[in-house]
Amino acid sequence: MSPMVTVFDALSQEQANAFSLVLNASGIANRATRSNDGFRIDVPKPYADAARDVIYRYQAENPDDEADPSVSRSHPANKNLSGIAVALLLLSIHLAVSASSAPEDYTAVFGAHAGRILNGEIYRCATALLLHADAAHIAGNMAGVVIFGGAVCMVTGAGVGWLMILASGMAGNLMNALAHETGHMSVGASTAVFGAVGILCAFQAVVAARTGKGWKRAALVLGSGLALLAFLGTSARSDVAAHLFGFLCGGLMGGAYRLWMGHPLGMKGQVLCAITAASTVLLSWMRGVIG
Repeated sequence: MSPMVTVFDALSQEQANAFSLVLNASGIANRATRSNDGFRIDVPKPYADAARDVIYRYQAENPDDEADPSVSRSHPANKNLSGIAVALLLLSIHLAVSASSAPEDYTAVFGAHAGRILNGEIYRCATALLLHADAAHIAGNMAGVVIFGGAVCMVTGAGVGWLMILASGMAGNLMNALAHETGHMSVGASTAVFGAVGILCAFQAVVAARTGKGWKRAALVLGSGLALLAFLGTSARSDVAAHLFGFLCGGLMGGAYRLWMGHPLGMKGQVLCAITAASTVLLSWMRGVIG
């Protein structure tokens, strides 16, 4: 008998029962059992990909049901709150920097200066995400963090979600530095915000490619991101190229995640990813302080 593997986890009991019935109707043996994060669906290993495709098609044909089979209904509000927490953190840093005697010094030390990044000051790829030019800049990014960051975390879990968003923002800043190779300077979390938009677009695109449906949702996410781009483009230090690179990096990460991860990581994995993300930001900031 083939070993059983988990294809969906962190489900509500209602979801688990529905998915099990759909799989049974498709002739795929399965087992719904309780897990640490709710309920999970196990199937014989050779049928794992087929089971995922069946459920993705079921979801695409029933859009009024849960939009993504890897999202848990058990604690959706808790996952959304992480976006609010990160937005408030960005606001606190912006207010503290603005109230300092020399705000421009923070930009000089922590901003994404292309030449300095290429000379080895990689920490700037992370610290630049914490700085903002003006009220419009921080307001737009706070909205983006809550909406798009929260949406990513609804699918991946908060720890994995913020680690991916941070990584896409840092990668976007690095690519932007490689593209300019000059004294170009940029600041703002918008590179990471557009990384989140790219992640979401990739999620929807992979599901649509598997099922043949769902392209409208991918287009809707992309359209929302373009609207945010238009708003943020009015800021004094807004960097459209960095936004584009963040989006592309996020798309690659989101596509890889959706293709290779059948379900969100459990609590231990989420905590480990959250610690990794927080440590990266903290150590990068300390590196800038030390010089």
